[in-house]
Amino acid sequence: MIIDYHNGEKVELQFAEAYHSYMVGKELVPSVTQACGIIAKPALVPWALKEGVEWLAKNLSNNSGIDFLSNGIKTAYKSTSTDALNIGTVTHEWVEKAIRFHLGEGEEPKMPKQKEAQTAIKAFQSEYRYAGTVDAIATINGEYAVIDWKTSKRIYPEYHLQVSAYAKAVEDIEGKPVDATYILRCDKKTGKFQSVRSEDIEENFLAFRCALHLHRRMKALR
Repeated sequence: MIIDYHNGEKVELQFAEAYHSYMVGKELVPSVTQACGIIAKPALVPWALKEGVEWLAKNLSNNSGIDFLSNGIKTAYKSTSTDALNIGTVTHEWVEKAIRFHLGEGEEPKMPKQKEAQTAIKAFQSEYRYAGTVDAIATINGEYAVIDWKTSKRIYPEYHLQVSAYAKAVEDIEGKPVDATYILRCDKKTGKFQSVRSEDIEENFLAFRCALHLHRRMKALR
């Protein structure tokens, strides 16, 4: 796709499936989520263990042998992660359609099905050379804001780094400052809604750039 910048420049951004990353010309650029992925997530290990224990409890009576049980325990978390990604994707698309409907730009969305996919805004930050998918840009109570949807159990600290990176990419493209960022979370189990607003874009973006630098350095050392 072609991204048009406020100063008349154009950038062709493509997604390289083989590398699960973006490309600008022949340059491979990291995604925002890849950069944030370098941040340690110690809670994932206990969570994966819990998923394995729960899977074992359900399948202990199965007589398929120790290899079946061993493999099932080790891979139980993957099934949960895939289900979570599917729910997140569907939620993203439904929210986008709902916004367009209320803006008079489309039909009222039906309740989504699991197989449906998402569409969103692709962005590239030309100075720091990263790309990503911005869920929404909107004016909220007079503020120019960048919004990120989440369907996780809670709002994790690194989400603020992620949405600040999107905000800076939007500023680069549009040529005007973003006043605030919003993280909107819809719990995939309870359906409860949570909204967190932040004006700490500069501080969060500084932390993101540290993660981006670490991501690039670790990749270079491999």
